[in-house]
Amino acid sequence: MNYSLITPIFDAQIKEIRSRIRLSMNGIVSDRMTESGILYKKNYGVAIPRIKEIAASYSKNHDLAQRLWLLQIRETMIMATLLEPTDKFTFDLAIKWISQFDQIEMVEQTTMNLLCKLPFASTLAVECVNSDGFWFQVTGFILAARIFDKINTPEMEFLIEKALVFSTTNELHLYKAVGLCLSRFCRTSNDMAEYILEKITTSFQSNSIAQNYILDEVKQEILFLNIL
Repeated sequence: MNYSLITPIFDAQIKEIRSRIRLSMNGIVSDRMTESGILYKKNYGVAIPRIKEIAASYSKNHDLAQRLWLLQIRETMIMATLLEPTDKFTFDLAIKWISQFDQIEMVEQTTMNLLCKLPFASTLAVECVNSDGFWFQVTGFILAARIFDKINTPEMEFLIEKALVFSTTNELHLYKAVGLCLSRFCRTSNDMAEYILEKITTSFQSNSIAQNYILDEVKQEILFLNIL
């Protein structure tokens, strides 16, 4: 353990944050999340806007964010993603946090609040997609979708090829992430949209739930953008 994280100031802040979270708890929401299979070590059912409101009362601080993440409470972990300074968050630490993901909500919140803002975000997305870990793969595609305009051509081509490989999965979160990623890539140019559409229409099977979902997402995006 990094003992620099243990100070009277941080202890007081953690105590205050936990108190504010408990006062904002919603047992009904927490129970519904549990019944839906959304399981955390501890979950107070606090709404995301309220978590952001509490977090806004504190300055970004690496040590405080680390303390909040280590508590492994849904609300404190989400707060950690809001309070972690991007210039202190290393590639290795990103990998460590992602290795602890087991809920899509945490993937989405961490990606939106922190990962997409990192200077090495595109490299991280590629690394995650190229991993054997399920939640790494989901995170990689969701991250790539969020930073689609910052991904270079070789990275995008690699991610598209991996997306085709994973398009046969039966895992809901993975094929939804793939669909989101490919549809966002269509926004980069008409040529890219045409390339992706041709790739998936010529290789996908009509009896695949995952591939039909991905194809529909791409077609809907192209229709929305009115680019082909």
